[in-house]
Amino acid sequence: MRLNGKYRLRKVGGTYIVVKLGGGQSVNFSRLITVNDTGAFIFKQLENEITMEELVSAIMGEYEIDEAGAREAAETYVAKLEELGIAER
Repeated sequence: MRLNGKYRLRKVGGTYIVVKLGGGQSVNFSRLITVNDTGAFIFKQLENEITMEELVSAIMGEYEIDEAGAREAAETYVAKLEELGIAER
């Protein structure tokens, strides 16, 4: 799994946002994507190619969460990123 390279995570004030790069188009703020700290952590993990098992392990190492909870968080978040065209397997 990895990001498709067209998006970057940025922190503006205390808020993480996902920004689409290039294209020369103005920003469409109606489609602005904000993520919480956990989402930002997962997004950062996907900046380099990573397996689901590695992602689950990273989440467990960062947060006090069991494997089932970490796997659910990883699978849910990655599925949403894939749906939005931000990540791919």
